[in-house]
Amino acid sequence: MKKELPSKLYDLIPSQETMYLMVKYSFSKQITQIPTSITVDMDVDFDILTKALNIEFERNDSLRLRFMKVDKQIKQYFLPSFKMNKVPMKYFRSVEEQKAFFGKDGQTPVKFLKGESFRIYFYKIADGSSGIYLNVSHLNMDALGAVVFYLDLMGVYQALKTNSELPDPLYSYEEYIQQELEKVASKKRWDKHEKWYREYFAKGGEPFYAAVHGPEFLEKYRAKKKNPDLRVPAAYNPIYDKCSMYNGHINAEDAAKIFEFCKAHSIAPESVFMMGLRTHCSAINYRINDVFMMANCSKRATVKEKRMGGCLDQPVQVRTILSEDQTFMDGVNEYTSVRTQLYRHVEYPYITARDMSRDMYNYNLIQGPACMMFSWIPLPVGMDLGFKFDFQFYDLGRYFTPLYTICTPNPVDNGIDLNYMYRVKLSEQSHIEVLHKNCMKVVLAGIENPDITIKELLDMCN
Repeated sequence: MKKELPSKLYDLIPSQETMYLMVKYSFSKQITQIPTSITVDMDVDFDILTKALNIEFERNDSLRLRFMKVDKQIKQYFLPSFKMNKVPMKYFRSVEEQKAFFGKDGQTPVKFLKGESFRIYFYKIADGSSGIYLNVSHLNMDALGAVVFYLDLMGVYQALKTNSELPDPLYSYEEYIQQELEKVASKKRWDKHEKWYREYFAKGGEPFYAAVHGPEFLEKYRAKKKNPDLRVPAAYNPIYDKCSMYNGHINAEDAAKIFEFCKAHSIAPESVFMMGLRTHCSAINYRINDVFMMANCSKRATVKEKRMGGCLDQPVQVRTILSEDQTFMDGVNEYTSVRTQLYRHVEYPYITARDMSRDMYNYNLIQGPACMMFSWIPLPVGMDLGFKFDFQFYDLGRYFTPLYTICTPNPVDNGIDLNYMYRVKLSEQSHIEVLHKNCMKVVLAGIENPDITIKELLDMCN
């Protein structure tokens, strides 16, 4: 007997299509999940937390989102209800033991096409802290969606424990999906974005792969193809996608300086960090003035979007061409300008934009100019939540770009964490250690003296 289909089936929206693309061509099928945890500084009543979780399933419809194939196409639907009356529970003797356990689970695929959209654990550590671990399909949720989940769940928990009113409801991800599908169907919008992207990719000519591991891979590719002018090698091979993670950290004093600089100049931290990273990539790649990165646009600009679960993320392709006589501030402003322009056209699907650039420069399926993916996750540091927390992002073990840099404020010590997930086939840990060291040199020198030239900053990286 043929299985009866759900009454409402939706196509994937562009954000989800991008996440599905990552796993579609992956041999390991483990790069489409978001493994994170939140540890709170209190003794949690897990019976009450379980009740709160079941209320969260009602409030946060992205947790009730499921996927299936219909005529070889991915479709999605929402369960009317879902409950977990018994949540897996773990007790750890130390934080190190906790991180090791969830680090292993983070590299185990979430089988989103077999009914498993997420895995949840509650846990307790011998030091008295308690926590929640979520490993969720990236089609259900992005990293900021996971933060929304944790904070809303803890808000519901506190309301139940104190017998007070629940937090304001979350907004519907299903409605967001419906609106996104309507936008995709608008030819007028589509044509406007396509025209802009075509001009964006043409400006400056063919981009350059300024690798975090230096130019050796490009030079080998040039020799193989007998073409010394090649600018973009085949670095996106899905067979060699194994990753490791290096954790960089910025202390509270330096973090405060960075945030103060951003506030004084009305800029986002992404622009500062991307400027630091790109300067190192330029320095080790013939001091090339053309650096191409991808950055995640969270698409959570409105109050409604910030109070919603789901996957809203859309990668944008950030290209900057900067001369050595320009200043650090010029570079930061250029990043802000380019990202702002890209965000205005973020409705245009990343996959479509990527295919356009591939056709323009005749790239094969595993060629791409982006040296890394960058994400800034703005955790609510300094807010009175009723508890202190530690947020952890775990290594996926596999990834599609040569490097994924995940940058977050550290709520424990008020510093900043930079988690570098790098492909081991292309880079060694020593490459990433130097990248982090030089990035911080550039950032701290630049915020102290915004008029320092890019030439001076490049010299510092040697």
